[in-house]
Amino acid sequence: MAAPPTPHGTDKLLDRVRKLLALAESPNVHEAAAAAARAQALITRYQLEALLAADQEIAETLSDGRDEPLEVARKLRKWKVVLASGLARANGCEAYTVEVGRREQHLCVAGRTEDRQAVAALWDWLVKRLEWLSATHGAGEPREWHESFRIGAADAIVERLQGVQAEARAEIAEGTTAPGSTEGTGSTEGTSALVRLDAALEARAQAVARFAEEQLGLKRGRSITVLLDAVEAGREAGRRVPLPE
Repeated sequence: MAAPPTPHGTDKLLDRVRKLLALAESPNVHEAAAAAARAQALITRYQLEALLAADQEIAETLSDGRDEPLEVARKLRKWKVVLASGLARANGCEAYTVEVGRREQHLCVAGRTEDRQAVAALWDWLVKRLEWLSATHGAGEPREWHESFRIGAADAIVERLQGVQAEARAEIAEGTTAPGSTEGTGSTEGTSALVRLDAALEARAQAVARFAEEQLGLKRGRSITVLLDAVEAGREAGRRVPLPE
């Protein structure tokens, strides 16, 4: 097994992710989502490696992320909250909003530092791509239409990005790729790694859920009103995006 990932290792990973995303500056949504999927694949493999190698209680590594909000606005856009929530779930975090004074809302992500940083790297890039996507599909449409379209597109793309972790887990189950190794593994070793990985993922999920409940005091969010035809148009655009094999 590889040595436990280090802060320096996280910096190198995020640098690779940013360079990968920078290569897909084309407004073509297919290229954009493919680059996002490759970036998420890099991130996921690192996260799985880190979870298997961790020698520290996950609860001790969690923070609320309030010093590094994803977004600060007078009023947060609904589609950005949906996107942040989806990216957070895909990376073992919890997204939430905070009222700061009477004139600011902060969109924050709680979780392990490396996981929060991964969310931020994907967030910065995807926000621009989703804005371009709705502008292309909805020229002349009102703001409410664009809001709903982006919610649908964000939901569909994040759903597909979440599949990256399932694929990585499946590789371990098949004994083809163990975290920290470039070579195939035997079925026994692969099964052992899978059992440990599932336990680590469950431990992270429970730790983040407890942290959100005990430290953040989150309240149930308000329901979101959307234009169903625009949401479906956004979801369809997200579904059509080809992701790399």
